[in-house]
Amino acid sequence: MAYQLYRNTTLGNSLQESLDELIQSQQITPQLALQVLLQFDKAINSALAQRVRNRVNFRIRAPILQNEW
Repeated sequence: MAYQLYRNTTLGNSLQESLDELIQSQQITPQLALQVLLQFDKAINSALAQRVRNRVNFRIRAPILQNEW
């Protein structure tokens, strides 16, 4: 799922570590942790889609290299 891209950010990693600790201490179930992560995915993507206006486009022009040996 493309939404999971932001799980590798500092915020996403911290959330996953916290959820893992809660699972280990049996304060939440793995299913609840997964639901939290899915909600995080939706929320971060929604927030970025609404608040980020800048877009970056890359165009690369590379000369064709010929073997001149």
